[in-house]
This record gives sequence, structure tokens and C-alpha cells, in this order.
Amino acid sequence: MIVSIIGLGLIGGSVGKRLKEVGFADQILGVDLSDENCQKAVELGLVDETVVFQQAIKLADLIILAIPVDGMTKLLPALLDQIDDRTTVMDLGSTKEQICEVVQGHSNRKSFVAAHPIAGTENSGPEAAFSSLFDGKTGIICDAEESQVTSYELAKSCLESLGMHIIEMDSKSR
Repeated sequence: MIVSIIGLGLIGGSVGKRLKEVGFADQILGVDLSDENCQKAVELGLVDETVVFQQAIKLADLIILAIPVDGMTKLLPALLDQIDDRTTVMDLGSTKEQICEVVQGHSNRKSFVAAHPIAGTENSGPEAAFSSLFDGKTGIICDAEESQVTSYELAKSCLESLGMHIIEMDSKSR
């Protein structure tokens, strides 16, 4: 399996580092707008290599979005336009209602899993990443019924591999 992580800061970098340690994927690819972050992520062993966005999408079985929510709401519909139902897309954004609204009714909505890890620090960037960030933390999957079973199970397995326990919520929950 190939995992592509879009966004190589604290969250994305920590995901990559942990998934590599536990052997979750055969290959972990990274994408970031910053060339410096890409270089650092490889140097620090957070990803196996960095690639351009289109290559990351084409090769991945699981695409993990770890970018700010405002960027995610712009990127996600276009990303879903480019995948088939064998690819799963999972976001790790901090808010869910807005993200779920932009994909509502999308023909590939079933391949998307809305997730939120309740974890973080005050630090940012690839240098802030560490593999135990998610240990014992809660991972929330929102609107699970909107995702196909294979995508849901893959996302859940990924979150559990990060050391999280999983709960489900509605994206509109307050």
C-alpha cells in the first residue's frame, strides 16, 4: 500500500513518522508547498520521498490531508474529482462541518473519510513532528455512514495504527 500525505508539518509529519515505524504502508510519499519542508521531511525520516501533487494522487491508495482547513475546503472537491473508488481520502482537519459540506453530493464522497485527531502542540513544521503525538488520544470519524466500508475501515485502521482510540460523531455536532 502507498500512503500520500499532503502537508508535512506537525500533524502530517507525525503521521508519516508513526506509520513508517509501525509498517502501515509499503511506501509513504509526502507533498508540501514548501521545498524546505519537503527536504526536512525526508531528512527526518517522516516520509520515504516527496513527490509532486499529481504523482501523489496517482500512486496513493490512501491520501491524508494535513493542511489548514481553509486550504482543505478548496482542495478537497478537486482532489475527489481525480480519484476512483479504490482510493481513500482522509482529512485531519480541526473542524468538520465546513469540510463535509464542500463534498456533500460529490460523486466520490464515499471515498472520503472525515477525521479529526484530538492532538497537537504549540509547535509547527516538520521539525516539530514526533511519532507518539497521537498515542492514547481520541480520533473522531465524522459522518461515517457517508463513507464506503472499505474507505472507513482503511481510515480507522490508519488512526488506530497512530495509537488512537476511535469515536464517531456527526459533523454538525457541537
